[in-house]
Amino acid sequence: MATTLNIGEADIYTEVRAFLRGLFSCEIIRGYSNNVPLPQAPFVLMNILGTADAATNEHAYDKAAGTAGVGRATTVRMQLDFYGAGAEERCRIFTHLWRDFYACEHLQQCQPLYTDDARFMPLSNEEADFEERWTVTAYLAYCPTVTHGQEYVRTFEIELTQL
Repeated sequence: MATTLNIGEADIYTEVRAFLRGLFSCEIIRGYSNNVPLPQAPFVLMNILGTADAATNEHAYDKAAGTAGVGRATTVRMQLDFYGAGAEERCRIFTHLWRDFYACEHLQQCQPLYTDDARFMPLSNEEADFEERWTVTAYLAYCPTVTHGQEYVRTFEIELTQL
């Protein structure tokens, strides 16, 4: 059996993007695409900055399937940049709802924790014009599980010898 991971980075991006699409009618993109120009504002740019383990491993065993699962609670830091006219308003809507049960109800594979304070960080674009940009770091939790093959003892025999 091949070793598998149940939730990856792409799944986190997909779920947060779906949450944002439910809030805003603008383009929402994943960052760090080399040599690709940014879209016309307004838009939201998402970048995962890093992860941190939040607990020790937990194990689950499935003797019938011959597998074992190793899970660990993990915290993700994701930067969200809101561009264009109304960026501050979109940023404020996001930060309010990310800290509310509203976000908990709309996310399945991860759960929101909190955000840091929003920052105004105007950007000089390729035409040397300043664009409105508000940025915030959102923290979320999820529990990725690695499933691997596991051998189990099905039967055994005991032989006693007298010494």
